[in-house]
Amino acid sequence: MTERLYWHDSYLREFAARVVSVRPGAPGGGAALELDRTAFYPTSGGQLHDTGTLDGLRVLEVLEEEKEGRLLHRVDTAGGADLMGHSVTGRIDWERRFDHMQQHSGQHLLSQAALRELGAATVAVHLGADRCTLDLAPAAFEDAEAARLEEAANAAIVENRVVRVHFVDEAEIERWGLRRPPKTSGVIRVVEIEEYDRSACGGTHVRATGEVGAIAITGWERYKGGTRLTFLCGSRGLRDHRWKSRALTELGRALSVGAPEVAETVQRLITKESEATRRADALRARLAAAEAELRRRALMLPAVHAEALAGRPLDEVRALAEALTAGGGLVALLAADGGGLIFARSADLTLDVSALLRRVLDQYGGRGGGKPAFAQGTLAAPAEPRAALEAARRWAQEGLRGA
Repeated sequence: MTERLYWHDSYLREFAARVVSVRPGAPGGGAALELDRTAFYPTSGGQLHDTGTLDGLRVLEVLEEEKEGRLLHRVDTAGGADLMGHSVTGRIDWERRFDHMQQHSGQHLLSQAALRELGAATVAVHLGADRCTLDLAPAAFEDAEAARLEEAANAAIVENRVVRVHFVDEAEIERWGLRRPPKTSGVIRVVEIEEYDRSACGGTHVRATGEVGAIAITGWERYKGGTRLTFLCGSRGLRDHRWKSRALTELGRALSVGAPEVAETVQRLITKESEATRRADALRARLAAAEAELRRRALMLPAVHAEALAGRPLDEVRALAEALTAGGGLVALLAADGGGLIFARSADLTLDVSALLRRVLDQYGGRGGGKPAFAQGTLAAPAEPRAALEAARRWAQEGLRGA
């Protein structure tokens, strides 16, 4: 088994080890090196792996073979095979490691706060590269609950409680009062936050809670009958605050209001925009109905009406087709800018306009489809739809006569 140096010292940035096996052709390329000892943390327990270098070779990924307790370090070149049996120097990407330590210790604080404040146990954890989530057992969760958890967890940060690691025999584990039962047996690694939380955990952690910096809950949702929180700790929280603050300031400047009034102002504008859209839709429907009535008066029903409508968006053309065919006895074959085609027919007719559209597209090129009463497509050469419309009109009239 690989000796895991990070279990004893999460702050170890450089170490010496011996390469005990090499597996060329590792997944993703390069080689996978097994060391007799390592400070590289593997992906496990919801925490991402470390990166860094082994004698200058980039370590891209660290994997754990759970059954045998081996850790494999995937490097970016097959040249790692030359290191078999050699001593190597490993260097951890400290910025990435410390970020993971902040997120993981912050998660322990947040999980304990959820248990104390809401009686909600932690079900699952994922500490991603950009996004951290915490799944809680069923609990009502809204703004008030988020504020309570943030305040409780951040209070423990301000108190700068010491974080200690213990190795406990499973026969003694019950007296430790862990927040969750351990998933392993034998000697169990316990991470203790002084007088606050005790958890079985193999991850990397800060020395004291003050190093977490701060915890921010950025969102939540219902998930599998419980609640999934999204949170950020430390430097991630600062970066998140920075861009949100900048965006809020810019929005306030654009809206000529202070930052506290931005949300209310935006909601008011959304309401006004929705009302304007509703009125515009109603006006378009009335205009389409009036246009349709003028065109229907000039026809002897049943009839086929074919028309290219320049400068009209597709949604207006669709509305006109629906209005034309609503009164019965009409097949509407309309073309919009960009080669868009709308074919529709009244409910009292039996002509299949989707088959008609396919026939047109087969001859003139393009794509589309639909149902017997309504079909939509686009010509491959959109500049001149009149020939396609004329062919469709002729075939539609033949179809009506045949019916």
